[in-house]
Amino acid sequence: MTFISEELAARFHHFGSHTYVQEGGQFVYPEDVSVGSNVFIRSHYWFNVISPGLGTSPKIIIGDGTQCNLGLVISAVNRVELKANVLTGPNVYISDTDHQYREVGIPIHSQGITSYMHRVEIGEGAWIGANAVIVGNVKVGKGSVISANSVVTGDIPDYCVAGGSPAKILRVYDPASGQWLRTRSKREAARILDRRKEQPLLSICIPTYNRASDLEQCLESIYSQIGDTDLIEVRVSDNASTDATQKVLKRYAEQYPSFHYQHNAENIGADPNIMHVLGQGKGKFLKIQGDDDFYVPETLIPLLHVLHTYKDCSVIHIDLLQPTGVVEGGEGLEAFLNKSSIYSSFISATILRREDWERIEDKGLYLDSSFNQIYWQYAMLEQNPRFCVVHRSMFTYAGNDTASYNFGRVFIDSYQRILQHFVGRGLSGESIRADKQRVFYSFILPWFQRFASSGSGKLEGFEIYFSQHYGNEPYYPEAMQQIQLIAARHASL
Repeated sequence: MTFISEELAARFHHFGSHTYVQEGGQFVYPEDVSVGSNVFIRSHYWFNVISPGLGTSPKIIIGDGTQCNLGLVISAVNRVELKANVLTGPNVYISDTDHQYREVGIPIHSQGITSYMHRVEIGEGAWIGANAVIVGNVKVGKGSVISANSVVTGDIPDYCVAGGSPAKILRVYDPASGQWLRTRSKREAARILDRRKEQPLLSICIPTYNRASDLEQCLESIYSQIGDTDLIEVRVSDNASTDATQKVLKRYAEQYPSFHYQHNAENIGADPNIMHVLGQGKGKFLKIQGDDDFYVPETLIPLLHVLHTYKDCSVIHIDLLQPTGVVEGGEGLEAFLNKSSIYSSFISATILRREDWERIEDKGLYLDSSFNQIYWQYAMLEQNPRFCVVHRSMFTYAGNDTASYNFGRVFIDSYQRILQHFVGRGLSGESIRADKQRVFYSFILPWFQRFASSGSGKLEGFEIYFSQHYGNEPYYPEAMQQIQLIAARHASL
């Protein structure tokens, strides 16, 4: 098996790493062709740039991870783009234009083309079956399938199966049931697609207050991955911000139908705002999102697969500390405590199944704790014990400091009070004590040292909270001694 030369690859507009293109095909003006990383293109192929050097460049774009089978023909006058991880079967033909034919008495090859402005976009993760033809101003949605021998001349929504000549929608993925539902008419397909907009698979719920710049970066990290897919909606509750937040929100609302926001007339507080924005979500799953936590590229669409696979779980926890890529299911409050521990407090790591969240009778029971989201998770597991843990690094962070919270009150008192609420209701005293010790040495003590070294006011009353909840533990004297030594050392500096 031989591949194109480095000299030819160097002529491309872009040629990614770990990409392999077999010899035995033709690139007409490779300077207008961009090929991403981890791409494999089998021969024979023909990539034809019809108008080289004119208009915008590149005109043919092959996204990262795309696999192109033998016989692929792409003809572009303006732009043909295959997004990341597209799969094409043998002998696929894709073009953003066609020949004119209406002039009688003039050879068709002399009549020109239909358009210089059309575009073809094949969405991320789509599969184009053998011998399919895609021509014109066409968008094939993310995760969609074009059946073999089909002719596509119009748009196909995300997560649909289309086939025939001309192609029509045959199946639609339905988040409510988790099934690919067969459709027998345009009207039936439209009804399922409308229902999908009313109840998407995921609602990303963002509480925000006076962080316009961070919010904009957060929204960009979302929409740069999901585009206009209707499987994900974004909900923002603006807690009476006085900065440029409203300008950011209006701009995204004008651009994306899946984006919704609400401006609170007055600041209702951080935790009530979290509860409020979750209540606005319509998705099968509700994901709390910090406005200053930003998604790593190529993490959101794979998350949909987790939600589809673990659709019966009440809670999905994103474990950022052990990013092995493994996704595992579990059952029961004690198993969840062992897997998540204090890190169930991180709001951006929390996904809740809406059906189970709505069953919680008193959603505001621990609203004054700053950890009400932990209460929700255990209350939901009490009803539906199935959960899922996603071991994946999904975020970068602005690193904002929340000057108002008290470390001992929140991370000791609030956390322990909530866990104690579930003793005899799925949690045992033994499991809580084991977690308490683990949290102290792996989390509380290191963070206490960090706050002490910075002279932070977050440590007011810390020893009182610590004694209240750790005073009966056998390691308490040694632990208190370490705390006092750290405090004394930094007090003398």
